[in-house]
Amino acid sequence: MRARHFNRHVSGHYDHMVTLEKAGTGTKVRIKKETIKLPILVWIVVLSSLFACFAEGTLIGFRMSGYAWLVPLFAAVLVFLKTGRRIRLPLSLWMPWIAVVVGYLLVASAESALQRSIMLLCPIFVGVAVSTLRITEEDLYSFRQLYRYMAVVLCLGVGLKTGLLLTGRLPSVTGLAPQVMTGALLCTLFAATYVLGEEKDLIWWGVLATIPVIAVTRMGMIATGLSLPFTFAPMKPVKRVLLFVLIIAAGYGLFFTKRVQEKSFYSGSGTIQEVSSDNPNFATSGRKYIWEHMEGEIDKAPWFGHGANASEPFVMRLAGLTHPHNDWLRLLYDYGYFGTIIFAICMLLQVWHLLKTARGTSGETRILFLASATSFLVFSLFMVTDNIILYAAFFGNLQFTILGLAYASHHTESEHTKLVEPKRRKLRIRW
Repeated sequence: MRARHFNRHVSGHYDHMVTLEKAGTGTKVRIKKETIKLPILVWIVVLSSLFACFAEGTLIGFRMSGYAWLVPLFAAVLVFLKTGRRIRLPLSLWMPWIAVVVGYLLVASAESALQRSIMLLCPIFVGVAVSTLRITEEDLYSFRQLYRYMAVVLCLGVGLKTGLLLTGRLPSVTGLAPQVMTGALLCTLFAATYVLGEEKDLIWWGVLATIPVIAVTRMGMIATGLSLPFTFAPMKPVKRVLLFVLIIAAGYGLFFTKRVQEKSFYSGSGTIQEVSSDNPNFATSGRKYIWEHMEGEIDKAPWFGHGANASEPFVMRLAGLTHPHNDWLRLLYDYGYFGTIIFAICMLLQVWHLLKTARGTSGETRILFLASATSFLVFSLFMVTDNIILYAAFFGNLQFTILGLAYASHHTESEHTKLVEPKRRKLRIRW
């Protein structure tokens, strides 16, 4: 593809000059005058995600982090009503899950069932709204610049919140779950850009991968670490295996550090063979106690569950917590095998559709498609030991914003191709 220049009027009095050059499997974009120009909805989602990572306390009786999903939802509804364009994100793939959530809500009796159900569907609504926008390849490069700045703010925030930048010492307790999850999602983007030719982005990935290490979040280390060797971006098998071996070696070394040993074992030390929920010395932070009781209740209503948000009051009575630290168990408790299997199938179909669509794309659009597919792997891993669906609902908003941008850009590019391609003349034979 030849390098192309264009001037773009941006809200007033300056032009945005961009040069696109195809290189290898990706598209490198060089900007002469850097200006980030993106739809307001994208800004709202990004800023809300950062807000959720560092805002604490309550406002008008609502947790500050709660606004991180509520504000983007309202913005998404307004954007959808205003644009009125066709939805580009394949909403039909998620309709079975939407039907389950809405159906269970109609007969729900548990407290806060309405709020929790809206939170479950909020990311899909946000992704749908973003997909209705007119997004170009140049907009996606602006988004790349934006998530780089986001990574910088996230890392600086972690350094300040933990005191690492001020004292140079790693904290024993951090409470950085939102930052770890957000960093892992950004890692899927940098893993894709690295594989597709931006070799320096491996540094960005490596810096973000230190966040779960600082936080001593075990599943965070695993999910973030695997986002590189298991990225869906095309990679030579030898290189993929090498990266996997390096990640395993790094994880093995981290396992025997003092902080991880003290976090993992009540005695302060242990071996990999001792990592088992059946081992009384293995520290599960109360998860085993909650999970065992939930599994017993799940067996009482295995197929259709106990109802929307029924798990929350149960866990509250059991352990004084709102979330069970295992979203798969939460879904099983609330929606049974019926709802959980539908949710899993919807995710798998979405990943399949992302990879299928990515084959016909290039440049930044392809990067977002591949990174989005990888993000569902990270998401599924966090669901095993954390509360990424509801406690970190903003993760889904940012995740589906990336999906929406990819589908919107792909449609814009397809429309452009149809306009520039000459129409074929039909051969008419007159007798």
